[in-house]
Amino acid sequence: MSIYPTAALLIFLSCTAPYGVAEVDAGAAEAEHAYYEDRVTDYTTRIFDPEIKTLILHSSASELEPPIIQLNGSEQIILRFDDLSEDIREMHYAFEHCTHDWKKSDLNPMDYSTGFNSDIINDYELSFNTLTNFTNYYLAFPNDRIDLTRSGNYIVKVYADGDERDLMFTARFMIAEPLAFIDHTVKPSRVVSERNQRQEVGLTVNLGGVNSNNPYSEIELVVMQNFREDNAVRGVKPSFIKGNVLTYDYGRELTFDGVNEFRFTDAKSVRYRSAQVKDVVLENDGYHIILTPDKSRAFRKYSFNNDINGRFLIKNDDMDDAHLESDYVFIHFSMPVDAMFGSGNMYLFGQLSNWNLSKDTRMDYNPETNAYEKKLMLKQGYYNYMYLWEYANTPGANTNMTEGNHADTENEYLVLVYFKDPGAFADRLVGFKKFSTFKN
Repeated sequence: MSIYPTAALLIFLSCTAPYGVAEVDAGAAEAEHAYYEDRVTDYTTRIFDPEIKTLILHSSASELEPPIIQLNGSEQIILRFDDLSEDIREMHYAFEHCTHDWKKSDLNPMDYSTGFNSDIINDYELSFNTLTNFTNYYLAFPNDRIDLTRSGNYIVKVYADGDERDLMFTARFMIAEPLAFIDHTVKPSRVVSERNQRQEVGLTVNLGGVNSNNPYSEIELVVMQNFREDNAVRGVKPSFIKGNVLTYDYGRELTFDGVNEFRFTDAKSVRYRSAQVKDVVLENDGYHIILTPDKSRAFRKYSFNNDINGRFLIKNDDMDDAHLESDYVFIHFSMPVDAMFGSGNMYLFGQLSNWNLSKDTRMDYNPETNAYEKKLMLKQGYYNYMYLWEYANTPGANTNMTEGNHADTENEYLVLVYFKDPGAFADRLVGFKKFSTFKN
């Protein structure tokens, strides 16, 4: 829907309407513009429409693989999401190429794609055998309608009924060229006071087929722990360069809190109480799963459990089609404490929060139970999560008060190597590697 007729009407009113009306309408137009501008310029994984749930983006290789594929490879990015609105909406999608630090690149769609600039998601089905009705949408790309021809960072934008301003959500993914080769080490921090709490990553990057005249300024390195954006390390320069080989050997710059293994909840069935489930109750608005209260692990010894590093899997033990027959349930999380942690906020964190510190997953302190509590509407499945604490007026959140930090924790790291190619006028993703601390 075009905004121009509305704009023309506002101009007419500013000439003929009684004093004050034009100012009100102009203010409303400005607010509307700011609202849509915020959506259009947001390059994070973020849901704007509250009816959109269970946003999943991964490589076609596995549901547990991050959304990264090779340029001109055989794999695709898989996108799934549910729409809980009453009507079936016509969902459109489009792509935008981004810089290494997730800003809009200078390329236009013809520079990085062939085929259509946007298209309709034609693969959708209605839920069945569920108390909550929803429409499940599925998309695999690149496809025969839209192909992506450049490596780098991308967002996929999904919007309703052909109106690109009416964004449902944006989600990040990456396409890589296999040109650079990465070797790694992970060990406890070399700082003696941190050896039991932190993990130090060492990297060697062989640029291989990358023709860089100035690797120090043209190569950008990003290191992520468990696909987290909030504590990712960016902007680190090589400590040593020899020919095409870059060495990153730092004590502080590439050191991460060891954190702890993710907690889990099993919501694959409402017919029995699985591990960590205290009670299952059917109320007028659906099933409520009450979890056993979680305890702070800040000062406890490390104990290994086989987690999936913060992700979730949509599963249903009682039905055949997990994506269409899994119901939406209300899961009640709580962490009792001796006293409030102070001025700040507690968050549930993981793929269930789209890896963001979101107001939707910010917990409330209940003085009657002396606990931080949160009720989330989630689709049946198996969920990993952890608690993060963010002090007021201090950027970033950590696990010091909630989960503890251990150098022995099994963590998954993702290394991304970008080439700021002056000839391509864009940032190319020329190498990536995913590895676990248990598989050096």
